[in-house]
Amino acid sequence: MSELEENRLLDSEFQTISSEPLIGRLNLETDLGTIDLLVNKEAAEFLISVLLEFLAEGAGEDAPKFTVHTEQ
Repeated sequence: MSELEENRLLDSEFQTISSEPLIGRLNLETDLGTIDLLVNKEAAEFLISVLLEFLAEGAGEDAPKFTVHTEQ
C-alpha cells in the first residue's frame, strides 16, 4: 500500500445503545480491519465538527455542497 492508500475507510455503521444518556457504537471497516468505538454525545459532536472543518477545505469539484445552520 502507498502512503495515500494506507488504512482507507471502506464502510461504516452506527448503532444506538442508549438515548439517555446518548451512547452508540461506531464501527469503521478499514483496509487493516475493524475499528469499534463507543461514542457519547460529546464525542459525536466533536467528530462532526472535525469532519465539517475537513469538508470546508474542499475546492472545485470537492467544494462543500451543504450549509450548516447553528442555534445561538
